[in-house]
Amino acid sequence: MNVYSTKKEIIYHELKKEIQEGKYEFGEKLVISRLAKRFGTSEIPVREAINQLNSDNLIEFTPHVGAVVSTLSSKDIQEIFEVRIELEGLASRLAAENINEEIINNLRSIITASEDCLEKNDFEEIEKLNMKFHLTIYEASDNLLLIGMIRDLWNNTKRYPSLFSNNRGHAMHSIKEHKFIVEALEMKDPVLVENAMMKHKANAAKEVLRITQQDYYNNLDIVN
Repeated sequence: MNVYSTKKEIIYHELKKEIQEGKYEFGEKLVISRLAKRFGTSEIPVREAINQLNSDNLIEFTPHVGAVVSTLSSKDIQEIFEVRIELEGLASRLAAENINEEIINNLRSIITASEDCLEKNDFEEIEKLNMKFHLTIYEASDNLLLIGMIRDLWNNTKRYPSLFSNNRGHAMHSIKEHKFIVEALEMKDPVLVENAMMKHKANAAKEVLRITQQDYYNNLDIVN
């Protein structure tokens, strides 16, 4: 592997992480010369990294502008969540077959911590606990391929505003749904667990669209 390939991979992974974490605005231009200076390299590996990001649909090329951070349309979001709903439902169903008392106790502890954070309006911590809750369930599926696919799809929506940021109503409803999911897991009812998770993720999808797509505000059936 030559030096440019090595630098390209470093630049690619760093920019990908920053884009997915929302450190760039949608439509923001990536200035190649500035990035080359930042990473202490020539423009060649930067261009290669940007081309790879374009293949990932994180970057798009706009005439007379150049490389800009791509956006996801409402259709893109719907398609991502259609897949997420199915995969996360499947992971939950598999988890129900492997569930044990230790996992149930961990999930209940996460819910308790989430309720404590809600009292303090600590929405940032609630978001972290939400991810921990879901990962705890999906990891119980014992299907590494499935877990990896779910993580990849999560990354495609991470750069949107947080569902929990100063959104007390959504946080309360999400915690309520988490409690029901745990009850279903405790019953070891795979179908009930799968349906509960799919409904939970469908509500999350609607909330993402409500927050990010103004045109959909009056057309979505948001669960309150």
